[in-house]
Amino acid sequence: MRLRKIKNKAEEEIINLINKGYELHKCLKEDYLQRKTKGIFSQNMHQEYMDLVDKWGNEVIKVLNSIFPTDLESNKFLHPPHEFGAIQAIDNDDYEAKSLRIRLMDLLKGLDIIKDSLVKYTDLPIGMRLYVEDIDSFNKVRDINPDIILSLLSGRGYFDKSEEEIQLSFENILNEPFHKKDWGGEYNDLYTANIIINGARRSAAFLLKGNGLRKIKMEISDCGQNGDQIVRLFESPADLFIIQFVGNISEAIIKDVEVKVAQKRISNESACFCLINGQDTARLLKAYNLI
Repeated sequence: MRLRKIKNKAEEEIINLINKGYELHKCLKEDYLQRKTKGIFSQNMHQEYMDLVDKWGNEVIKVLNSIFPTDLESNKFLHPPHEFGAIQAIDNDDYEAKSLRIRLMDLLKGLDIIKDSLVKYTDLPIGMRLYVEDIDSFNKVRDINPDIILSLLSGRGYFDKSEEEIQLSFENILNEPFHKKDWGGEYNDLYTANIIINGARRSAAFLLKGNGLRKIKMEISDCGQNGDQIVRLFESPADLFIIQFVGNISEAIIKDVEVKVAQKRISNESACFCLINGQDTARLLKAYNLI
């Protein structure tokens, strides 16, 4: 059976939930002990603690249902393996508080087992459009939220870097040893077979645009005469076509690229595309300590 999300993203979401669960376990124990020590704990707090665990558990169920094709994993999460034995309340603890934390730990162990079961499923087919987070070779960008690089952008999301700087950065990230010199008639600005998507190696062709364009938004007319740079890009022997610009990429380019990818797929060619604007360019370089 096939997953409902790309496997890498699914694993990332489950790991995030596991981290939230462990943080909740820590908070429950610390809050209980503080209240008990100060003599302000009441039995009503048990219900509040249970509500917090239920809130986390409901979030887990929602995510699992968005990932897996059946309810099997959700049911496994709700009925995890449990180590039987008497619960001893020590260190100012009590039975209900400790029982809830043990239940939470059982759920966390079960969720970790579910994470490892992702390999049993077929991955989601690669869609026409990928985002930088979907590409394994750029996975560090997942840790860089847009607000982290906000100060690196000038007006309206412009990342003031040259095409040469951008190209060298991509070559660094992808361990691509060959540096292609820029000239007017090339098929692409960067070609590499070092891209990894869904755990498999792919070939990729890049069209790169830096601050030499001196515009906030890139249009088709900025990509050679009548967009012939985009036409040549799609003549490259590649599976993935990446268009990068240090500013914004127009909707006209997006639609044009969608049509070109669709035409290749109709011809049973493997093809997908990724657009990297100024914000995502900055996120990538920040993620790999290149700025």
